[in-house]
Amino acid sequence: MPATPNALAAAHRARTIATIARTRAAIPAPVPNADGRTALTDIATLLDDAATVLETDEPGTWDGIVITNALPFDASVVLHAADGIAAANPAIGFPPRFTQYVTAPVLGNEVELPLSLLPGGPVLIAREGDLFARLLAIHGHLRLIPPARDTTALLEGAFTLHWKHAHLAASEATMTDRPANRPAVPAAVEIATPGTTMALSRAHDSYGPTVMYGLTSRRLPCHVSDEGVTHTAVRMVSHLGATIATCDDDRHRNAAAVAARELYDSLG
Repeated sequence: MPATPNALAAAHRARTIATIARTRAAIPAPVPNADGRTALTDIATLLDDAATVLETDEPGTWDGIVITNALPFDASVVLHAADGIAAANPAIGFPPRFTQYVTAPVLGNEVELPLSLLPGGPVLIAREGDLFARLLAIHGHLRLIPPARDTTALLEGAFTLHWKHAHLAASEATMTDRPANRPAVPAAVEIATPGTTMALSRAHDSYGPTVMYGLTSRRLPCHVSDEGVTHTAVRMVSHLGATIATCDDDRHRNAAAVAARELYDSLG
């Protein structure tokens, strides 16, 4: 029994992405690191292996009906390995679960956006938002396209956007690491705990834009979480009324002052 149209569509996607990987590996400029080029070549080989399985594996049947939504085991194994390589090499510009593009025609799964970089500043936020909007549009077209249709151009467009997102991640890391670009910690004046929002507003008028005060309840978590461990907040930092709960760790209190200011700025 020949492969189903869904499986053939998945095989086509696998070979298309393999070509994208080899092309990217062959150009030193985009991926100058030898480990990155090796990772791309290994991914391409695994995708070709998955495509061969998808093209040749005989589909199963149930009560005489051909099963079209089951991925061959051998294909799932090599695709999982390819995802692992991508996750370990973010600089190559492949998202950690990029094989969702391959499996979608068979499994009907959605293709996830990469995790947000949580970029600082309106310019970088807008750049990431634009990339995500364009990716969502491509994902919509891929979801609706019939199995027999050629998806090469859509996949090339998607992986170009993923590549740009990886560049944005590198840019964001560089910008954040420069001392001149690290947000200054606004001075937080210690005040008595205000009883009302009006009292807090008067405190800002009297003491400046950033104030800090003790909490009457300790049931709030600190805004900083270390590897899943939540600290109990005992203070609140407020920048012009935008408040962030924090514990008494000096680093957390300083970070809360920056976070409160950024929260206030984000509210317009």
